[in-house]
Amino acid sequence: MIGEQQRRAEVENRVRQELERIDHYRLPVNPVRVANRLGLKVKGVGFKDTAHAGMIAVQAGSGSIFVAYSEDAPYRMRAAIAHSLGHYFLHLTEDGVVKDGQILDRPIDLFWEKEPANGPIAEELMREIEANWFAMELLMPTDFIRQEWARNPSVPSIARIFEVPQEAIGPRVAALNLWKSGKRG
Repeated sequence: MIGEQQRRAEVENRVRQELERIDHYRLPVNPVRVANRLGLKVKGVGFKDTAHAGMIAVQAGSGSIFVAYSEDAPYRMRAAIAHSLGHYFLHLTEDGVVKDGQILDRPIDLFWEKEPANGPIAEELMREIEANWFAMELLMPTDFIRQEWARNPSVPSIARIFEVPQEAIGPRVAALNLWKSGKRG
């Protein structure tokens, strides 16, 4: 558990560093703009298999994020892009060098927190959890979520401010132990 908490803190610190580096540490964080500043193209697509939410592909230093296009779910698209950025920084970049590769995600991969059963976490699942930590910190930076929650601890209100799905707020607020500091709403 301590190793997991330490890794999560490292991931969240990495997000803050990258947002500050590209001068984008403000609300709402725009994951498309973040991707573009990194030289990644973002494209809304219709996957043949509707079980796919997004994909990041990098080859020869050039990359694209493909996200399942949904006119009625723009917040989910933002989450999928942020999740793919997590894979980019955490799993496709090593010592500042971007590696070739691709990672395909399903909707179920977005906003996972823990393995459903006890026991060691499989490498693939840990990779998804780390990408989610990255996405949560990217879209809902700790400092900003604490400020907004203290001002108005309402899940629908916070979701609108941060432009994320309402179901993303619960895990984020829980991870920061904020439920105790405000009413659920």
